[in-house]
Amino acid sequence: MVQLSENSEQSVSAKLSLPETQFRIGRILGEINHRLGEGKEFSEILDFLFDSLNTVIPYDRIGIALVEGEVGHQKVCAKWMKSKIPASHIVKGYCASLEGSSLQQILETGEPRIINDLMSYSQAHPQSESTKLIIKDGIRSSLTCPLKANNRFIGIVFFSSKDLNTYQSEHVQTYLELADQLSLIIEYGRLRSSDVSKNQNLRMILHDLRSPLGVIEGFLNLANDMYWYEGLDPAVKRVFSVLQKNSHYMLELLEELSELSQLDAQEGRIEQREITLGGFIAELAMRGRELSEKKEISFSISTTSGLPTRVRMNASGIRRVLDNLITNAVKYSARGTRMQILLRSNKDRLIFEVKDEGQGIPETELPKLFREFGRTSVQPTEGERSTGLGLAIAKKIVEQHGGQISVESEVGRGSVFTFWLPL
Repeated sequence: MVQLSENSEQSVSAKLSLPETQFRIGRILGEINHRLGEGKEFSEILDFLFDSLNTVIPYDRIGIALVEGEVGHQKVCAKWMKSKIPASHIVKGYCASLEGSSLQQILETGEPRIINDLMSYSQAHPQSESTKLIIKDGIRSSLTCPLKANNRFIGIVFFSSKDLNTYQSEHVQTYLELADQLSLIIEYGRLRSSDVSKNQNLRMILHDLRSPLGVIEGFLNLANDMYWYEGLDPAVKRVFSVLQKNSHYMLELLEELSELSQLDAQEGRIEQREITLGGFIAELAMRGRELSEKKEISFSISTTSGLPTRVRMNASGIRRVLDNLITNAVKYSARGTRMQILLRSNKDRLIFEVKDEGQGIPETELPKLFREFGRTSVQPTEGERSTGLGLAIAKKIVEQHGGQISVESEVGRGSVFTFWLPL
């Protein structure tokens, strides 16, 4: 049940119908997923939220505060804040004690709270210094909501307005629709800022997300086979198509995040076995043609003399590296161009080169390529999507073999990705 102060009045009527609100929330969540997949900065994603949410929740200010410290000595500290009106009293970095405060009750019950007259609330609760300060900033009503991650409450989201009687129960329902995504963004921000807890937090997020996303994709696929699907309006079918594409993309992102997490956990250890190089090359040629034919790109693979008959490697890992390099070459190349793979050996190294005639990458942006969520200004030629993790995964796999990966590129001429493995 929503907590209302004794002086609150819910006089503001909802401006949007429920379907309209859910539609707008869906679009916002879809864009958040896209920006997460692109590796946008934590603050940039929250800024997007600030600019977008006012279509479904009224506010002049949004703040996010997280719980810090040990039990018995905890405090709530503002980590992000953005306002349409001047704010000088409660700003980013402001902290207040949690014990004995009204915020503690919100975190203990998990129930959002509406106060539609902060002046009256402050008179009834003169001990609340935070309320006095936010009133000095011009705020007159607020919706305070808990943030939950990994089955525990970790902080608070504040929606605040300079007007009286701004919030009502419909706005709480809207927040609940957004709550899981807000928590995901917070955890994402923590991952970006904390390498120490990265793998542990990431595994928890992946576990929580993979199952519901799999269920969503499964039902969407099932719908395509139902007798009533063909009779749907074309506009409805387009909605199904968009949902399918986005759920598939999110599952792909989760799989790559999981793979990256596992590689980090291996700490440089990777199982290698002796394989027949000829058989591996034959598989590689078949896969390269399969991927390149989708965009009518000419594909060839060549070898130099002197290659060893058998090599020691993790075949699935190196196959993953080459799959990523070929896929990228296809994504960033135009139809009718060429792509080539060359295998050669040099003393104690086995060397792979993947060459394309794509758009090329500006020299100043090359260092971004092998970072997690690394992005350049170059866009896929036909709107293909990318998680931004493939090259980071490739780099880790190659380095766990004791090798190195690099790139040479020229704008308008194409790129050559090279990696070597010790023989």
